[in-house]
Amino acid sequence: MSKIPTHQLVLDAAYRCFCRNGYRRTTVSDIVDEAQLSRPTVYKYAGSKEEAAVTIVRSTLERAGAAARAAAAAAGTPEEKVLAVLTVKLEVAIRLWHDSPLHAQELLSAASAQAPGLVTAYTDGLAELLASALSTTVPDGARQAATVLLTFVRGLEDDLRDADAVRRELRAGAEMITRGALVRPASSPA
Repeated sequence: MSKIPTHQLVLDAAYRCFCRNGYRRTTVSDIVDEAQLSRPTVYKYAGSKEEAAVTIVRSTLERAGAAARAAAAAAGTPEEKVLAVLTVKLEVAIRLWHDSPLHAQELLSAASAQAPGLVTAYTDGLAELLASALSTTVPDGARQAATVLLTFVRGLEDDLRDADAVRRELRAGAEMITRGALVRPASSPA
């Protein structure tokens, strides 16, 4: 059995504290107690609570971005690519809500506040994947459709109490928006 690296133990402890106590109420002392390591060790591997949050967000978004790229590459049609990318985005929020139903919104807000560049880069990457999936059919509207799709998913992330219902809504909504984007406008009569 492989040993978990100390830095990962510290970050896992920080994540558990954020999920249990909320970001604002978590202290470095909470992380030290949760990790069962010394304060100097926690500071060495996580730094401040803010640095721990940024590291956790970075790692989560890097994994999600890689998963979205892989899902888009594995999908066939533009519709399948769109749904695959959006599903990855939604599943990140569902996992966070599952891990911390009481503090999920606070954690998402803290992540955006502590690492706005990371969140923006992740969202831009997803927009690029979506636009690429749609660009062969609707090159002029692909970027706008990607923006609408991401806004739609952000709306779904507001209430994740019934994850299966939200997944169904994602599928139906993504299908409607994508089909609408892929419809080529008929030429207008002269």
